[in-house]
Amino acid sequence: MSRCARAKRRGFSSVAAILLTVIGIVTLLLVVNWTYLNLASRRMQDLAETLAWSAVYELLDDEKLQDAPVFDQVDDISDTEAAIETPTSGLLAQNNAASGPTLQVTDSDLMLTFGRIENANSPIGIGDFLLPPFGTDPYNTLRVEIFRDPGGMNPVELLIRGFGAPNAAKISGAAYVTLDSRVTAFRPTLTTNAPLAPLAIDEAAWFSSRTAGGIDTNGNGRFELRARLRTTAGTGDFNSVLISLDSAAGLNSSLIPTQVTAGATPADVGGTGLFGPATAASGGELTTDAERDSPTNVAAIATAFSDVAASLRPTRVFPIYSTYGDPVEIVGYVGARILGASLQNISGSNRLVVRVEPEFIVHPTAVTQFTHASATVPENIYIHKIRLTR
Repeated sequence: MSRCARAKRRGFSSVAAILLTVIGIVTLLLVVNWTYLNLASRRMQDLAETLAWSAVYELLDDEKLQDAPVFDQVDDISDTEAAIETPTSGLLAQNNAASGPTLQVTDSDLMLTFGRIENANSPIGIGDFLLPPFGTDPYNTLRVEIFRDPGGMNPVELLIRGFGAPNAAKISGAAYVTLDSRVTAFRPTLTTNAPLAPLAIDEAAWFSSRTAGGIDTNGNGRFELRARLRTTAGTGDFNSVLISLDSAAGLNSSLIPTQVTAGATPADVGGTGLFGPATAASGGELTTDAERDSPTNVAAIATAFSDVAASLRPTRVFPIYSTYGDPVEIVGYVGARILGASLQNISGSNRLVVRVEPEFIVHPTAVTQFTHASATVPENIYIHKIRLTR
């Protein structure tokens, strides 16, 4: 090969090396920008989900706990907006305080939309998000959208800028979170007990006698119920019964004090791992062992309910039944705050009396279904499970 040819080859090799180096540098810059934008996008999606999860419970209408005939959710929507957007103390402000400047979101980047999803157990499309709900149907879903506009107050700027490319990118995230109240059962786990009380309340006593009685000792507008058994001697009237949380086993009263204070464990509900399903639909009832007379350890049970009333979490789920029998048929659930418990003496024999009032309970061990026993499961006024629906 001539000297001229060798020189030309070296020249071509140098040009190729320079081109490859330039391509490698450009590729590296693109990868750096893409990685950062992907991180920012994932961060915005996580934030949208976090805000929705943390604030959706504000949509619960407190007037339902007061058995109000007409519900107005304007205040609930305002409370939800305030929970997220209040300066310095809102959820958005708390996020920004813990985030770097480039990941902070302004109010103008945020959009909150309130609506309703009928069936949270099926895939959700845009048309399934009802805006607003029909008639008196409650709002149960919060949609949080975040859009970081390149021309906004705090755009997501590229790490590597220039070369004629845009300096900022469009980044967004969106989440739909629903309060699913079509509760049929409870499934405790090894790490989370179900807030079930082994005390079932007569349906008429809760929905009729309680409201008609008008008892409101603490003045919060929520009518109270004295849930009571018969005495240990089998005397007196009753509107509640002790039940077995394991529908395949008999009632063991020695387990009740611990179940009251700690909630139901997987061992408490037996081999199915589930208490339920239980609905009012024909064939949807749950049959379990029951006892209307106060047991010999009634004092320990009363103490357990009193301990819960004095605790930081004084709320429990109480199964309800429509007609007493042994076994009894459970047809649903109510949520209640335990206000206290006592022993009432009748002719020298004690009976359990537990004082309760309505309360919302949002819990992950709740099991929801849209249909059960070939019927649509009604929405529970008190008990909900938060679900990320889209």
